Amino acid sequence: LAVVAVVGVRHFDHARAAREPGGEGRGPLPGRGIRIVGTLVLVAFALDAAVSTWSTVYLDGLVADAALAPLGYAAYQGTVLTTRLVTDALVRRSGRAPVALAGIVVGAVGCGLVAALPGVPAAVAGFALAGVATGTLVPLAFGAAGELAPGRSDEVVARVNLFNYAGVVLGAASLGVVGEGRGLGIAFALPAVLLLAALPLVRRAFGGAAVA
Repeated sequence: LAVVAVVGVRHFDHARAAREPGGEGRGPLPGRGIRIVGTLVLVAFALDAAVSTWSTVYLDGLVADAALAPLGYAAYQGTVLTTRLVTDALVRRSGRAPVALAGIVVGAVGCGLVAALPGVPAAVAGFALAGVATGTLVPLAFGAAGELAPGRSDEVVARVNLFNYAGVVLGAASLGVVGEGRGLGIAFALPAVLLLAALPLVRRAFGGAAVA
């Protein structure tokens, strides 16, 4: 960092430096849009934290060979990667809102599968489907955040990113609390409920109504 700072003083493009506080273009940020898009980010990272923290623990109680326990998380990450690779092409073909809606529904079905069917095949398949929601919602939500106030996209994205941390805490902690009393399997119904509750926000986030 020190080297970059020293070199940057001489060679960075000063015309693209950060704006001075109180400079031109200051004013209220689109708070309603930030809250709408941020809530989608919160839901996506709550799901991600739930699967990241508890999927291996859950499978460890179902499989005889502990080496197979991370299989669910591997399936989840594989689907997240694949979905992110194809999301842009799907958006160009169908639009943001339909892709986000489909991702949420598929992710909710995956979490519901884990909650409803206690078994290794259902759990691995469910975690894989859950990855579709994360893989679509995260890039689409941050893309929408960058368009809320194009001249101040850095500030908007920074504020939307704060919802990430709340989602991580919510996803990891809530499953632990529910799983302690009722078992981890049924606890995965919680991210499914969060995903379905976020459905009404999709049109507002990706249909232009969030910019207000």
